[in-house]
Amino acid sequence: MERETFIPFSKEGPDAIEYLRGILRDARATTLDRLADLSQEELDWQYADGWNSIGALLSHFIANDHYFRILFVIGRRLTDPELDRWNPGQEMGAQLPKLLGTSLAELLTKMEESRSELMDSLEDVTPEYFTAQREGYNPDTGFNLAWALYHLAEDEVHHRGQISMLRKLYA
Repeated sequence: MERETFIPFSKEGPDAIEYLRGILRDARATTLDRLADLSQEELDWQYADGWNSIGALLSHFIANDHYFRILFVIGRRLTDPELDRWNPGQEMGAQLPKLLGTSLAELLTKMEESRSELMDSLEDVTPEYFTAQREGYNPDTGFNLAWALYHLAEDEVHHRGQISMLRKLYA
């Protein structure tokens, strides 16, 4: 089965944009619900060397919000300072030491800010821009902002499963 990276939403109204905004809101609300009562030790804990921590995964959500907002909604490359700031959360892995030690309160604030900035950036997106075909992801069909936002939500839901697994392994 081949992945579809181009979502052919109608250009006749904002319903499709609002639908994906709703998915992003719900994905984040459900993620936040799963973070209750995390200790700093649990945030930074790794099951094994090289594994992501819960805190690293939360940093990944924050970085993704910024990457997607800048690259796909605003439509520009990240600046060097933006890359320096968001790349550790985007890549994780070898960058993990830079992601440890951040408190849950700080991560939650950054998650709220990054998602708010993303949602605000979607306010002026036209149906044409939302569905415009772009190059990338799939050499045959390209992709569109509709799919990029779906992919952002999908990524968070996927990593939320990892967070649930890490919490169970920690316990």
